[in-house]
Amino acid sequence: MSWIGPAAKKAVKYGPQAKIAWDKAGRPAAEIAAKKAQTQLQRRKAFAKAATVVEGSVIRLIHAGEPVHVVLAHGEPVEAYPPVDVELPVLLKDADLTAAVTSEDHEARRVKARVARARSRGRGRGRLTSSDEATGD
Repeated sequence: MSWIGPAAKKAVKYGPQAKIAWDKAGRPAAEIAAKKAQTQLQRRKAFAKAATVVEGSVIRLIHAGEPVHVVLAHGEPVEAYPPVDVELPVLLKDADLTAAVTSEDHEARRVKARVARARSRGRGRGRLTSSDEATGD
């Protein structure tokens, strides 16, 4: 284990600077990443719920500076992700309900994006040629 000596020397030498860097940049970046992951989780939960209700759709609103995804059934609010402390009709009072996305449209966009990413990486059923792109096949 000849690497322990040099590693220990580097830890002693650069440890204080590494801690300062973590406190200044690392911790805030980790908090932002965790917040974004939580928002994506709430969005996935909302679309999963919308898929279970009749004519389900999801609209994204901002409440108290945080994104809230409201599930609608027949245009009526059913549930909010994450849960909010106000009534859903009050939350939707000034919202444009035409911006709501149905769970089918959301899934179609996800599949289309996944196919586009796979093709750009060369992992699709075949690479698109210029003739395919021109004809739309």
